[in-house]
Amino acid sequence: MITISCKDDIENEEKAGKLIRMNIEDAKLLYISSQNSSSKLYGVKNASTLRSTSDKNDQIYEIEYYDNKGKTIQDKMPHYLYDARDYLMAIFKDPHDLYAYEGYLVRKKDGKAFEIPREYIPIVDGHNDMIFNANTNKRRFRYIPVLQDWDFLNVCFDKYDNLYYSSSKCLSSGECPNILHRISITANNHINFTPISVESESVWGFCIDKEGNALYGRAGGEWMRYVSADGSIGEPIPAIIREKYSDVAVAACNLVWSGTEDIMALYEYMAEYDEELDGYIHFPDRKYFLMKLRDGQFERVKELKLKFVGDNLPSSYNVFYVGGKVMYSYFFEGTAILVDISSMDSYREILCAVEANIVIDDKLYNFDKETFSLTHINIENGATTPVFNLDMSPLNGYVNISIMEVTESGVLFAAHRVSDRINVVAKIDLDNEFTILQSNSGMISVITTLD
Repeated sequence: MITISCKDDIENEEKAGKLIRMNIEDAKLLYISSQNSSSKLYGVKNASTLRSTSDKNDQIYEIEYYDNKGKTIQDKMPHYLYDARDYLMAIFKDPHDLYAYEGYLVRKKDGKAFEIPREYIPIVDGHNDMIFNANTNKRRFRYIPVLQDWDFLNVCFDKYDNLYYSSSKCLSSGECPNILHRISITANNHINFTPISVESESVWGFCIDKEGNALYGRAGGEWMRYVSADGSIGEPIPAIIREKYSDVAVAACNLVWSGTEDIMALYEYMAEYDEELDGYIHFPDRKYFLMKLRDGQFERVKELKLKFVGDNLPSSYNVFYVGGKVMYSYFFEGTAILVDISSMDSYREILCAVEANIVIDDKLYNFDKETFSLTHINIENGATTPVFNLDMSPLNGYVNISIMEVTESGVLFAAHRVSDRINVVAKIDLDNEFTILQSNSGMISVITTLD
């Protein structure tokens, strides 16, 4: 493995006019507002409470960009944001080349921006629904009805605060595979990029456990590979298992995730190999097994008796990292069950009155965006507690309502007012007070909370 180091030096005269700082330190939530061909970045100061005695005009402010001389940069076009623990990953369109991007890691505590070299800007090609982690679409709730490619950006972390993502690298052969990198920022402001995937393999999705061990999918979707934190590369892992003497699939991987102890998976089996017959015996109904990694390969550990039909399999929409656990919200024929899939030893099924769909402050909830009602779910026993059921009558005359943030204190949202064709950012709090925070806000395209 070769580690590439890029040093940030704010005294370097070559950085005149380059982004050095963004005033994000007071923001609890950020969103991009687009209007015509331009876009602006705004910060919301008190999104965590949504109840404030301060003037409403103080709650939202436009984010400004500064160079090393302290001068404001005017031509930045924010395109995407990603909450990266102590940093905000900010992606900008190049104003001179709309097919090119600039990337920065912005430190939350002071807004200092570290430029990501263009060859290491994250890539979103090769999204793989089969491989899931805590940080992909982490709130499990679609705030914006229309997705863009960058919504599938995959960024992971380990317990040492290293970041992991893939970027494209063009080889002498002419191929440009997605390479998985480990990224670290040192105390003296070096950004280190260490490739950890096999160079000739294009990475399609990946997950990282707390120790920094990685599992990634290979282009085509039929194979995966395990790479240990020390760089040892395992043999290919089949995502689809086929009969020995034919091309018939007998098992397939449904989902891979990082548990609390190691990387786990769910496989469905259509048949099982019989050594005496030297062939496969097909099951009348498919069987589903929890798998765990052992010596770089998945092996069966526990058969699940849940009924899987259609979209109730574990996915990025119904698996939640919450309260130190990994919880799967299962639903079948009117019955909701919380399933603890944190580890093999912790597996259990818990009856629950509602399906989960959102995590707020490391607690699990159901939020109904049709009624603006919030229900807390106890992950230990499945008990539910109503939090609020807000009065939505003030929203009469508004359309295209997009939820921006939900807390136990209310709902922040964007909407279009039909009467004057104005877009607004507004909130409804526990007192059912409807407050417009920003008018003529443009189209809200990207939202991220700074947890």
